[in-house]
Amino acid sequence: MKQRYAILLGLTILAVFAFRTPEELEVKKYKNYVAAIQNGSTFRYFTVISVKDKKTGVLKDICTKGNFLAGALHIELNCDYSEKGDRQVLEYAKARKDRYFEFSNPKALANISFSDYDSVLLIKVKQLYNFRDIEAEIKSSKKFELGPGEKEMKYVAHLLFNMGYLTGENSCFGGTLEYVLDPK
Repeated sequence: MKQRYAILLGLTILAVFAFRTPEELEVKKYKNYVAAIQNGSTFRYFTVISVKDKKTGVLKDICTKGNFLAGALHIELNCDYSEKGDRQVLEYAKARKDRYFEFSNPKALANISFSDYDSVLLIKVKQLYNFRDIEAEIKSSKKFELGPGEKEMKYVAHLLFNMGYLTGENSCFGGTLEYVLDPK
C-alpha cells in the first residue's frame, strides 16, 4: 500500500513539473509572440493571434509570421516604414498581451492571410500529427523540423505555439519549419 502511495506521489510531482499552469503558458506564449514581432532576420518566427474582421464580424485565431503582423499593423494604423512608424507598431503590438486585433482594412487582413486561414484544416492537422511525440522530440533533442513543401506547416506551427513552443521558417532554405530555442 505504501509503495502505491509513493508511486502516486512521484507521478503527481512529475506532473507538476512537467506541465505548465495556464498562467505560465500564457506568459510563455506572450514572450514567443513578442519574439516573433521583434525578429528582424530572414528566419521568421510564427505567432498566433485572434483577429476580428470589423466589416464582417468574423473572428478567428490565425497563425502568421511576426513580420506579416507588423506589416498588417502598419497598414491598419497608417504608420509609415520609418524608425518612428516601426516603433509605433511595435509598441501597439506589445500592448496587446491577449494578442487580439481588430482590422477593417482589407489590405491589412490580406497581409496576414486572414481569408485564406482554414480553421477546419487546423483541426485536421491536430488529428494528423502526434503532438505528444513532437513535444517529446523537442524536449529530448531540442530540435524539431517539418520539411519544406508541407502545406500544413503553418497549422503545425499554430498548434505548437499554443503548446508554448516557438517555431520559425527559414524561407531562404526551402521553407523548413523549425523549433526555436527559448528567446531571451
